[in-house]
Amino acid sequence: MRINHPKNSNHSNKYLSVVAIFLLFSFITISCDREDDELIPQPTETSTTITGYVKTPDGTPLANIPVSFDYFVKGVFGSTVIHKAKGNTDKSGFYKIFFETDETPGMGLHDRYSFSVDLSVLPTDKYIIAEKLDFYIPLNNTEEWSGSTINCNFSIPLKKLVTVKVVNDGTFVKEGKYAVKNMFSYYTEGDFISDGQNLWDDAGKWCIFESTDIPQNGTTSVIIPFAVGVDNAVRVVYHGDSEWGYPNGIPASEGKIIKITNDFNDEIELQYQTPDPNNRWDEF
Repeated sequence: MRINHPKNSNHSNKYLSVVAIFLLFSFITISCDREDDELIPQPTETSTTITGYVKTPDGTPLANIPVSFDYFVKGVFGSTVIHKAKGNTDKSGFYKIFFETDETPGMGLHDRYSFSVDLSVLPTDKYIIAEKLDFYIPLNNTEEWSGSTINCNFSIPLKKLVTVKVVNDGTFVKEGKYAVKNMFSYYTEGDFISDGQNLWDDAGKWCIFESTDIPQNGTTSVIIPFAVGVDNAVRVVYHGDSEWGYPNGIPASEGKIIKITNDFNDEIELQYQTPDPNNRWDEF
């Protein structure tokens, strides 16, 4: 009678385990990134339509800007993206997309709609926003959309670099990280979206932070992008220390609202103030 050596049996079991793990990993990997199109050729009576313009503040149209509406589903073995609508702005900056919101909420562990305007096609040295904007929309917001038209207009400014000087006349400097913050609006119409870029302010406000050190007594300067043709709200903010963090920043200077033109060549001066954790929000 032949008896298999225990080592051979263990080796076989290990080999089968490795194969099983590899097959499971392959299944999960294949399941992770799936994309489907559910585009409709024409709107129907139950379709939702989103229209609007993408222009600069002076009215110059931005053509060939991709616009889309997607449904994201995340489950145990991965995620699925269902493309509901796709389009581009025309030569007048106008876009129109339409879709059916016919999914049942709760298809996955986490699901949501996303409306996107892809400004990454714009040159980064010319425009202050040149990246994809994603607006996340709760599923329950879409129940009343059937058969409706929603307008969403965007005003995308040109960019100009401006020097901001921070002055401290001996005021106590709280330990931690500081930045010069510039904020402006770029979303001119609509209230159904929430802005993933700036969770602490209203939708459609763009924030730029430029890190800076605060002198104990003296001045320091930073160069930060400003939006041309719109109001820029600028101030020093405090981001916190190793114990407490404030991603949106606590005011650490007076705030100034300045409208920048292409001919603007002045420095902007801000007076440092010790930040107060009980005063966390801009008044702009």
